[in-house]
Amino acid sequence: MPAASTDGQTNSPRFDAAAGAALLHWYETERRDLPWRRTSDPYRILVSEIMLQQTRVETVMRRYERFLERFPDLPALAAATPEEVLAEWSGLGYYRRARNLHAAARAIVIEHEGVFPRQYEPLRALPGIGDYTAAAVAAIAFGEPHVGIDGNVNRVLCRYFGIAEDPRRAVVRHQLLAAAESLLDDHAPGDVTQALIELGAQICIPRSPRCTDCPLLRRCVAAAECIQEQLPIRRKQEITTVNEAAGVMERNGRFLLLRGQRPGVLADMWEFPTPDSRLRVSAIAAGNVDPASELRGYLADLGQGSVALHRLGEIRHGITNRRIACTVYRADTEAAGGGAAPANAKFGWFTRAEAAQLPLAASAKRIFDLIGVDE
Repeated sequence: MPAASTDGQTNSPRFDAAAGAALLHWYETERRDLPWRRTSDPYRILVSEIMLQQTRVETVMRRYERFLERFPDLPALAAATPEEVLAEWSGLGYYRRARNLHAAARAIVIEHEGVFPRQYEPLRALPGIGDYTAAAVAAIAFGEPHVGIDGNVNRVLCRYFGIAEDPRRAVVRHQLLAAAESLLDDHAPGDVTQALIELGAQICIPRSPRCTDCPLLRRCVAAAECIQEQLPIRRKQEITTVNEAAGVMERNGRFLLLRGQRPGVLADMWEFPTPDSRLRVSAIAAGNVDPASELRGYLADLGQGSVALHRLGEIRHGITNRRIACTVYRADTEAAGGGAAPANAKFGWFTRAEAAQLPLAASAKRIFDLIGVDE
């Protein structure tokens, strides 16, 4: 099979009947038993799809049922406060997903009178719901003729049809969608979506794909040409390494935490005092900023006066395209006042048990673990 063209002059590639049958038979016999595959409830399927975005299945497995116990249906989620939702989401990362899920639940309850939309278009119009999620929920929950295409599916399709172009390009994206939808001629949309996702997650993995176990091996262009790991074509994202410092201030078993001290993905999360590293990436790279000195000045600006720092250790974590090494210091001060939060931020003193009930940033959880504070 020749590599597929995206010049608009040839027909989009299609799966033949034999390939579709092989794929769906493989899925029926080899698929993992996952809790969101045991339900047709669109709410539970939506929760799983949002959780699975950029989070490993193993992590979601540990949190999915717990989230549903806390918010068992749309009305329960819609009635919750943002703080309650973020607290239950804590540890899953990418907290914008939680805000979007909460907003979507409220929109369904208020604008759709609690009736879950069945079709792609009204699903796509919900807050924070993108092309993939709308198509996946429509297909899996309602059998609508759509295929959800995520990164796993992109990889399967690019390799199988030998498409050596960036799947983020609109013309390539449309071609891949048409190829996937050719499977709908003979198979249920929900099964097609989940079979392609499962194949990408289990067999057609990014590195060292298990081609000999693949039901599509016979006509896979990438396997025939030994270019599996070269597809799909991707523009590499630049990763920035950042050093920062966080301060642990304790008074009578309570710790100073701030919410909203750093905008962006952490805007709704509670953290230990930590200056915003994004404002000084270039300066840090040039060696012009000492994170400890900056933390000392930051704490002084919070009203803590003269501060002595004592190194406790280091934690490492990542946020989007940044890899962060955070040195943690115990901050000792003679100031007796409670301090003042920076603009647009809140602050408070919390025990570990109280902090556990907050929407707590993953870095704060790691700092509590580092300093050995039990709930």
